[in-house]
Amino acid sequence: MQELINKSVMVNPLLTDDPMRMQGQVGLIDKVDLQKDEVYVRFPYNVIGVYSTNALLSLKPKEMVLATIQAKLVELEPKDVRILLDVYRLQNIGQLGAIEEALHWAIAYENVGSNSLVSLEDYLSQGLSDTVELQTSRGR
Repeated sequence: MQELINKSVMVNPLLTDDPMRMQGQVGLIDKVDLQKDEVYVRFPYNVIGVYSTNALLSLKPKEMVLATIQAKLVELEPKDVRILLDVYRLQNIGQLGAIEEALHWAIAYENVGSNSLVSLEDYLSQGLSDTVELQTSRGR
């Protein structure tokens, strides 16, 4: 789980039981113990909270976000397409501030979030990675 260290995640804003009161806040994964379902998240000012994987949200890999835009271009509202493209662009930048901004955009718009966010639990169970390359077939 070393690949998760320093990954940006957001505490689910709808989390009802959060002693740290960090719902909707973005932090970096500091440590992971999947056997105990404990993810240590470091927030600004070195505040550390411990969360289960289903309490944290992550961006889907950027290739998946782009594939979703392409697949749903006709059914999505133009505003949602523009915001999803911004999420993708921010992911391409790859800097912490850009990823944090992308997480905030994704959570602010329901259709954008449903097409670009995934719980950390699902991220892990689906074997996702931020370095995933989608295979495409090329015709002649």
